[in-house]
Amino acid sequence: MGLRTQQELVGIPCVEMETEIPSKKAICNARSFGKMQTDLNVISEAVSNFASRCAYKLRKQKSVANIIMVFVHTNQFRHDLKQYACSRVINLPVATNSTIELVHYANIALKSIFKEGYLYKKAGVIVSGIISQNIIQQSLFDSANNEKHKNIMQTVDNLNSKLGKDAIKLAALGNKEQWKLRQEKLSPNYTTNWNDIITVKTD
Repeated sequence: MGLRTQQELVGIPCVEMETEIPSKKAICNARSFGKMQTDLNVISEAVSNFASRCAYKLRKQKSVANIIMVFVHTNQFRHDLKQYACSRVINLPVATNSTIELVHYANIALKSIFKEGYLYKKAGVIVSGIISQNIIQQSLFDSANNEKHKNIMQTVDNLNSKLGKDAIKLAALGNKEQWKLRQEKLSPNYTTNWNDIITVKTD
């Protein structure tokens, strides 16, 4: 490592430059909740959002996923509360990057592991078994209209790129967002958000 560092410092490259960003082998989207949750509907909304983000990232890198995993757990640092952590893995009948499909299977997984009586602190979705969208192997038992989903997702992505993030989204993603982190002390985006640009007052 020392020799490589010395060579890099004198202009001798030791690591080849990547001209293309390699596709991810797994994609995870997870968040801690702003406050602990007990309601399945609220957690379902959060998980649906996580699955939607995974689907978007898959489409962005022109990939599809064969496997989806959903996990939930309580706050392990609250020893005064009952603890629970569980995950469920589902092998998809056909690899997909459709938000509709991934949200559907994510909620099936969530309902199978959710237990009443616990204060949940975090949930997440992981998609894996990622391959190129050009080599999808179809299944005789798959009832989804994959071509229709592909066209819908393409239209949704195009509209959201023009109108803004989540301008068009599934109803399952909700709009209450009770699960989101509190961000009262979040720094403004001075250079990337018109609403956060500094206002300078002069006399």
